[in-house]
Amino acid sequence: PTESETNGYLRVRCNGGLNQQRTAICNAVVAARIMNATLVLPELDTNSFWRDESGFIGIYDVPHFIKTLKYDVRIATSVPDIITNGKTKKLKAYQIRPPRDAPVTWYTTVALEKMKSYGAIYLTPFSHRLAEDINDPEIQRLRCRVNYHALRFKPNIMKTSSEIVNKLRSEGHFMSIHLRFEMDMLAFAGCALIYLHLRNRKF
Repeated sequence: PTESETNGYLRVRCNGGLNQQRTAICNAVVAARIMNATLVLPELDTNSFWRDESGFIGIYDVPHFIKTLKYDVRIATSVPDIITNGKTKKLKAYQIRPPRDAPVTWYTTVALEKMKSYGAIYLTPFSHRLAEDINDPEIQRLRCRVNYHALRFKPNIMKTSSEIVNKLRSEGHFMSIHLRFEMDMLAFAGCALIYLHLRNRKF
């Protein structure tokens, strides 16, 4: 949609592990499409454990993301400035906690109503906040388009990953994988302190 056609701005905070956040980004694009909204680049919850401030623009190729989806949704890097009482400030988004696996009707009623009232909404958290089973093939195709085409890592990340893969392949036909508990996932589960003494004793 063009700027004059949009119903407002959609901000989301994608939480959970890396896979959950990637899925949330796909759902954010779909939610914007459903509400005919302008999607602000999604926020990634990267500070819960690792204190990583890379964010969306530090991980993904933003120009490619916007270009790939230009016929599906309008995307902005931030909410616009507004002038109130002669002062310029950012449009404040109305914060909502979406229900888990919310149906499309929740977005076209509750969320859209708040968006039209405030001009922007902020959905947080946004992991598993849109139903997976939606009886609309085009919506499911859009999810795939985001996941497999629009979401591309930045060139420096692609370069590093290619170097790692080439290194692994150069050493032979086999590789071993060390499966272990990831401390960030233990932290999300509230179990980090339980396993901390075991980790220290092991090493």
